[in-house]
Amino acid sequence: MLEPLPDEREWLNDVLIRQIPLGGAMQLSIERLDETGIEFSAPLAPSVNDKGTAFGGAIVSQMILAGWSLPRLLLRRADIEADLVIGRCEVRFVKPVTGDFRVRCDWPEASSLAAFIDQVRARGRGKLELAPECLIDSEVAATLAARYAALGKDSGAAAPGARDTGARQ
Repeated sequence: MLEPLPDEREWLNDVLIRQIPLGGAMQLSIERLDETGIEFSAPLAPSVNDKGTAFGGAIVSQMILAGWSLPRLLLRRADIEADLVIGRCEVRFVKPVTGDFRVRCDWPEASSLAAFIDQVRARGRGKLELAPECLIDSEVAATLAARYAALGKDSGAAAPGARDTGARQ
């Protein structure tokens, strides 16, 4: 179930670079997509700050996108139309990122994946906890504890934490 399908890498690259312009601006590149997870490479230059290190917001954005990619692929494989958002995250910066870096996210246990898809099918919404990391060379520079939420497009479900104010768009 976790083996990538033949066109998934190309499809996901299009989503991350063209449909999400921030991914293109940060020059993300999918280096690996396999049964263990996903890994991006990213040059320092488009994410550099005034200290010559990677801007924390850019690192977090890339970790969020790495984590987001996995449930996005699951939903596509299951032929489920759903919006996918990050509902909660906590970041920990361990060391400065002083050069080109990588971001990776491993697939969680198969039972978590099945529960996520089952929740979306049964209730129109589901959540999945993931732990993307930023690496410089082979050392962890930052970690993210993230909860992603899928909201079925035909379920009428509101985004997590959203309140109905009566206003409609």
